[in-house]
Amino acid sequence: MTLLNEKPLSESPITPLLVVDFGLEIDVLPGMNISHRIDVSLHSSISIVARVHGGASLSIFVTGNVERDCVIDRTVSVIGDSAFVELSSSIRTKGKVRCDISDDVDIAANNSRCVIDNRIVAHDASRAVIRERVVVHPSVIHGTIATSIRGMLFGNDASIRAIPELDIATNMVSAKHAVSIARPNMSALAYCASRGIDRDDAMMMIADGLLCPAGSMMNATI
Repeated sequence: MTLLNEKPLSESPITPLLVVDFGLEIDVLPGMNISHRIDVSLHSSISIVARVHGGASLSIFVTGNVERDCVIDRTVSVIGDSAFVELSSSIRTKGKVRCDISDDVDIAANNSRCVIDNRIVAHDASRAVIRERVVVHPSVIHGTIATSIRGMLFGNDASIRAIPELDIATNMVSAKHAVSIARPNMSALAYCASRGIDRDDAMMMIADGLLCPAGSMMNATI
């Protein structure tokens, strides 16, 4: 099964304007469990390259407020059987900034699980581009892939572009993908107003409801 989305020229990857960045290259050895929680407000560029071996687990959670142009690039190769990969983000963008998220997972091992869950709330005139790419080799037997992009727009000029790509060259795995980008539900705002909650507080509650479920890690912020 193949679902392809070409990258629009107008949404080509941005180059960080600031020097502040975070880089990580790791090998998750057999049986190891590694998780990282990264505060995006501290970095203009986050780059992670990982290789996950058999029976290992890797979780990367990016969270925080983006108030300057930012690039998040996570590349993972699954090279051992029965491995688990989780890439998630819970981000707010503000002002006129752009946030570019790119997740790329290459699976060449059996019985592996991959979960990608990106959630973003765009305020003001900010823009976000989210690319999710999962490649499963034809030799893979059994596996589960679940990817999702969820976004909410809180400004008339805010935008979120989702670019998913599933390249699965075998019928022996289960894969699913979901995309949901919308503005706050008016009926929810009306319900909050009927309970005495003002509009700004209600919109904050709705945004928190979208962002809070993302990620499953409790590690210290990097």
